[in-house]
Amino acid sequence: MGSQKGFGAIAIIFMVLGVIVVGSAGAGAAALLGQAPQCQSQAAGVRSDKEIGDALEKGSITITDGEATTLAQNYIGGQVEDGKICFTKGLAHFSGKKNLGSITPSFYVTAGVDLTGSVPNATNLSIQFGSLPNNPILSSLAQGVINKLIADDLSKIELKQQYKASFTDGSVTISK
Repeated sequence: MGSQKGFGAIAIIFMVLGVIVVGSAGAGAAALLGQAPQCQSQAAGVRSDKEIGDALEKGSITITDGEATTLAQNYIGGQVEDGKICFTKGLAHFSGKKNLGSITPSFYVTAGVDLTGSVPNATNLSIQFGSLPNNPILSSLAQGVINKLIADDLSKIELKQQYKASFTDGSVTISK
């Protein structure tokens, strides 16, 4: 991905969450028991890429849980089952299920995103894969692997402009 404009800033947020999910599937496979928390949002109507880009070019855009869920489902499609996004103060959450062959564990990823530098950064990363958070050794190992995957992937994205992502209950506002 090269420089980002308009819809690109929103895509970065979902890409951050998607990288976390896809990268964490292998790391969590050893301890998959139980059920991770789930976002309760349902897919909703989504504006066109042009409408989203135009709104951001004017200064800011607010995306609801439902619209974010639809965007995420469109963006990472077949990689995740029942993918849903929800927002709380300061954080985005992504839940769903990841097929790992003979098992399909649930996951719940929490992260913020910093879009103020030359590359985006994931912040406050937390991952729950079944009972993985209850196993300190596996959790620590997975967290290290995932942090490196995310840092490596995000370092490839160049932001030509700074953005701010403000997460509140039920929505995120992205502004220039």
